[in-house]
Amino acid sequence: MSDRHLTPWQAPLAAALSLFACYGTLAVVGLLGLLGVTIVLDQTLWAGAIVVFATLTLAALLLRWHRHRRPAPTLLAATGLVLIAFTMLASYSRLMEFGGFAFLVAGTLLDWRLGADQPDSDG
Repeated sequence: MSDRHLTPWQAPLAAALSLFACYGTLAVVGLLGLLGVTIVLDQTLWAGAIVVFATLTLAALLLRWHRHRRPAPTLLAATGLVLIAFTMLASYSRLMEFGGFAFLVAGTLLDWRLGADQPDSDG
């Protein structure tokens, strides 16, 4: 099975979107507050978007797993997803949130590196 349709940027893009949904939204709301504009975010929708993008990151890594056959990237990203989901949906902890994103990004970077080390093949 060829993985040419599974481009190596899908997992990094999903991870970046998850980070932006979290910290980018926070920065935009803070900047708007400094400018005198107040907006109210639906906390559930915000947390849900963060978790959805983190889940898409893990899904992309699982689809690319067959390229290098090493479980470390998906295990790192899965750990990150669990930490992020627990933090967003159950009990917020800034340290756990940061750790979750660190695991998610570490898994993505490791997958990118392992995938880059493998030659392109159709089988």
